[in-house]
Amino acid sequence: MSTDAIEVALHDLGVKREARTGFAADPAAFLTRYALAADEAAAICNFDVAALQARKVSPLLTMGFWMMNHPSRSRQDYLEQLRTGGQ
Repeated sequence: MSTDAIEVALHDLGVKREARTGFAADPAAFLTRYALAADEAAAICNFDVAALQARKVSPLLTMGFWMMNHPSRSRQDYLEQLRTGGQ
């Protein structure tokens, strides 16, 4: 769909507690409120920040999303995901 829709979702997941709670409970169901294509929603659900940045999503938003939502919340894990693309 659009980078804008992804960025709105990531912004919400970075700054809104109720968004983080909804995403943690059921990521796919939570993301239906945004105008995302299936592959965009999958990239968010899978924390595929490399794919998100390849779509020109703001690196600040991808890092904020990771640090607020990923189970490890590790900067090192985030950078490794960017380097390897989740491989």
